[in-house]
Amino acid sequence: MAVRIWHLAGMAILFVIPQAIQAEGIFSRGGPDAGTPEYYQYHAASPVGSRQHCYKGKLWPPRPRPTGHPQPFCHKYHSATFWPWPYVCQDRMLVNSTAQSQIENGWITATTFYDYHFDPETQALNSAGRRHLAWLLTLVPEEHRRAFVSSTFSPQSTDARVASVETAMIGLLGAENTLPIELRVAQPLQRSATVVEQIHRAGFDNLMIPKIEYQAVTSE
Repeated sequence: MAVRIWHLAGMAILFVIPQAIQAEGIFSRGGPDAGTPEYYQYHAASPVGSRQHCYKGKLWPPRPRPTGHPQPFCHKYHSATFWPWPYVCQDRMLVNSTAQSQIENGWITATTFYDYHFDPETQALNSAGRRHLAWLLTLVPEEHRRAFVSSTFSPQSTDARVASVETAMIGLLGAENTLPIELRVAQPLQRSATVVEQIHRAGFDNLMIPKIEYQAVTSE
């Protein structure tokens, strides 16, 4: 009989305590009442690990730690089981966004018409500029198919460059299928063919005479 009474008393305690926590907000420390679905949803994004608190004028622990309400036990178990989620998702988003930004900047650099694409006197497209435009309109993926023109210090020269690119584009695609042209203040990342040829010629002209003399092998 006594065992049954203790059993019923234990059942009553197990039933009353969660109800009291839920109704009175015991241990909730602000926010929704502990034990409610709103409570767990409210603390679902809380950081993992121990919390820093002040005790007798000292911070425990002294190293930087999150503050506030500690994680519930079920959330601690979830974090330990599925670690490093969700932080790995944030890392992936950062890496993907950085890579996407680099890809966009690379295509902008590749689809820009620089000084060596235009005639220095008339600012009309030269043969290199026309080949670059043909590559832009045929081989560049559509999502990156945009025309950029490097601007100059002269507004008249810049307008002449834009007009030349637009005229050549109309000649290749027609007036209905032209691409928007945007201006950029940029310098080419590579050297022109003339400069590259001068560098190679200077390298050959300044080659040192070999120090090892050639001696023919004679047979007796």
